[in-house]
Amino acid sequence: MISYSLLTSSDVDECAELYILTYKEKPWSEEWDSSQPIKTFIRTHLQNNFFKGFIMKINEQIIGVCIGFQKPWPMGIEYYIDEFFIHPAFQGKGFGKKFMTEIEKYCLNDGLNAILLNTQKGYKSETFYKNNGFSEHNGLIILSKDL
Repeated sequence: MISYSLLTSSDVDECAELYILTYKEKPWSEEWDSSQPIKTFIRTHLQNNFFKGFIMKINEQIIGVCIGFQKPWPMGIEYYIDEFFIHPAFQGKGFGKKFMTEIEKYCLNDGLNAILLNTQKGYKSETFYKNNGFSEHNGLIILSKDL
């Protein structure tokens, strides 16, 4: 049975393990010696007053995670997705689409007016988001500066 709920502190360990499992796959090929940095990342998000995270479960196993936050914008409140990932065994089978649809319903019911995110150009995640109604904003770039 599929269920959806808000991500809470009791989900941190399982979400961190799923993150590592998901992102060790190609094209990301991330390697982690410990799950501690991921747990810290999730816990730090949980401490944010504007945090909103979601989990998708099948028979009590977390198979999908969305970590994000609500952010004000002159046109209303938007939901920014910082991380969205699905267990590798469930990718390409419609679970991500179902999960995103549930997140959209929640955001609409909560009065939010948009969902935004960034993703790697050319990765399968770009295709996933575009297939789920997200559009690329030409003229926008992401800038960063290491400190």
